[in-house]
Amino acid sequence: MTSIWNQMNKKEKDEYIKYLKIFGSLSGLFKDNKTGSNAKKPYLYYRNHEQLFAKVFKNVEDLTRKDSAFDVIARLDNKRIGIGLKTWIHTRDSTFQKVAEFNKASPTELAPLIRENEHEYLIKKVAELRNERIQLDKRQYNTDYDLYHNITRDDGVMNIMETNYDFIQMDSLKLIDQKRGTYTFTDTLNHYKFYSSKSVLLKEFNASQSNILKKIPIVNYEDPFELLQMIELPENDKVDDTKDVIYLPIYSDRDMKVEEKSGFNAWNAASKSKGSGIPRPAFEAYIPISKWIHRVKPNFFGFNALNKEERNASSAFYLHLPDGRAIEAIVTQDAGKSLQTNPQNILGKWILHDVLGLKERELLTMDRLVKLGVDSLKITKIDHANFRIELAETYAFEKWKIEMEDNIRELGSRMPKLRRDLFEEENI
Repeated sequence: MTSIWNQMNKKEKDEYIKYLKIFGSLSGLFKDNKTGSNAKKPYLYYRNHEQLFAKVFKNVEDLTRKDSAFDVIARLDNKRIGIGLKTWIHTRDSTFQKVAEFNKASPTELAPLIRENEHEYLIKKVAELRNERIQLDKRQYNTDYDLYHNITRDDGVMNIMETNYDFIQMDSLKLIDQKRGTYTFTDTLNHYKFYSSKSVLLKEFNASQSNILKKIPIVNYEDPFELLQMIELPENDKVDDTKDVIYLPIYSDRDMKVEEKSGFNAWNAASKSKGSGIPRPAFEAYIPISKWIHRVKPNFFGFNALNKEERNASSAFYLHLPDGRAIEAIVTQDAGKSLQTNPQNILGKWILHDVLGLKERELLTMDRLVKLGVDSLKITKIDHANFRIELAETYAFEKWKIEMEDNIRELGSRMPKLRRDLFEEENI
């Protein structure tokens, strides 16, 4: 396995270790157990670990607030590495840790197999869903290789270790046991457990001494408030401005279907030369923008997209892709209903082929989006000439639309219905 720990900047690693020692020394603030087998094992909240890693290593992109298979993307020696971050209490050398959950796909993809006791097909479907999600983010972020960076916590120490980020080997899947909704299975590389009640997949990690890259001694203060008293807070705290963001659905906002001849399937529409029979270019696509979005987010793109003269006079801007590339784009068509590149298949090839894995002239369907767990795009404004574009999880657009409800009502803007029932059913 290729390790990244030994390749990373020494100054940044020292800072990482310093903060881990600080977190560990404050364990008494968060642990109630003063005795027992875990009493001397430091506490580290997984979110703090993720935030710390993304903060101290400057060549890292933070994905922890996104629905991604990876927590961060690191750039080392012109390589892009997808990294999963994990921390757990070291109770034994071999332990199972959560690596995926399938709440969105479970009702349609997994529940029928569970009801019919199709155990072999179930673990195969779980493996397929896991692999497809990893592959989706490998394509989206254009990673060269991937791994897990783990911290295990033992008596008075934190251990740094790294583990392969493997696809599940479909040709060697074997069900070991099925008991009370827990399915244990293996391939040639790893052991897994799937808990059907929570639609959660766990992978077995080897945390033996031979795999430890760095041991960090931790001093556990009996009274951590002594440390807190050393902190001096500034009198005036500054609050960062909320980033300007919009969400755009990959499907039609009217009926929650992926249109077969427009939007991301625009390549499938009738020929632009009437009667010629010449097909449109493969991957020709555009991102539809509902009129109400321009009303609640006026001048988001640096001009009034609903005004034809302003729209036509506007300059192209850059969409920054998750893999580091930037492509020119414009808002065009009546009422600014289309976000597209010139030519249109630049945008289409990135989303349809590079990210979603479709072949030339393969229709994008809602089933495909549900299976991958994404159905929207998040556009974050950097400035009037630059925007970041990335995939968003299932229902992200619908949630955002509900957040915009008060703005919409104030403007009296017409819009498709708010679909709150989706979240009630999914309990999200």
